[in-house]
Amino acid sequence: MSTLAQVHAWLAVGAVVVAMLATLAGAALGAGFAGGRRWLVAADRLILALLVLVAVAVALGPVLALGRGSGPSDPLHLVYAAVALLAMPVLRLEAMRRRSARAGWWICAGGLVTLGALLRLWATGG
Repeated sequence: MSTLAQVHAWLAVGAVVVAMLATLAGAALGAGFAGGRRWLVAADRLILALLVLVAVAVALGPVLALGRGSGPSDPLHLVYAAVALLAMPVLRLEAMRRRSARAGWWICAGGLVTLGALLRLWATGG
């Protein structure tokens, strides 16, 4: 495995960890175990970290494909990458747009969708 492939894989692992933490923070907010502005700010920072990790992995993908001479084994890998990149921020923005009192559940839902996409990315890569 090349160094770029290892970086790509470690970015994926980091994205899974951050997505799990953001999902748990959203669930804690939604269930009322955690409250207040601090938890929402922490969840937003986790979402931002997730966005950065996935964006760097997405940017690294074409470089990897050029170095290998071919893209991922399954073209759906590109669809799952888009879902992993956009699900969490889009649902968080939707919660803000609606001024929802249930922002935690929106974050939790975005995290679950993102985790599912990350799992499928792992299965379709390579």
